Amino acid sequence: MSTRQLRVVGLDLSLTSTGMSDGSRPEVVQTSPSGGPIEARLDTLVQGVMDFVHGARVPHAMADLVVIEGASYGSKGSAVEQLAALRLMVRHRLWRRRVPFALVAPSTLKLATTGNGRATKALMIACVDAKYGTGFKSIRIKDGRDDRADAFALAAMGLARVGQPLPVG
Repeated sequence: MSTRQLRVVGLDLSLTSTGMSDGSRPEVVQTSPSGGPIEARLDTLVQGVMDFVHGARVPHAMADLVVIEGASYGSKGSAVEQLAALRLMVRHRLWRRRVPFALVAPSTLKLATTGNGRATKALMIACVDAKYGTGFKSIRIKDGRDDRADAFALAAMGLARVGQPLPVG
């Protein structure tokens, strides 16, 4: 009897680019629209995330679990409130659609991926590339390299938690 491979999605939510991965390639980065009211921008971002979660943007089924990077409590500035709203909007949509989700603190993600809870972005990229053979180092920063790597690491964490390997991509 074979067990169905679960689809676990990792989300690194951001106002500028949101990394999304289900542990297979390609990883997707949703870029925030510029201008206009923040409510409309957040709605566009949330819809892009939910399309990925529901499998509309990749040839997969609905996500069985979503792993979201939680808040960085050391963050400052006006975007903190908007990013908190984005996280809450995504969580609310997942809850309404009965998609289970888990929050992972940034330091926990870094510790699990690199062995250091205060790892730099460069160390995260290097460790994800070395551990999974992803090649994120070759992606330009402006194309969402950091967001993609974090999302991939979140998906890998979720798959490990449910006892399944990364999907063959």
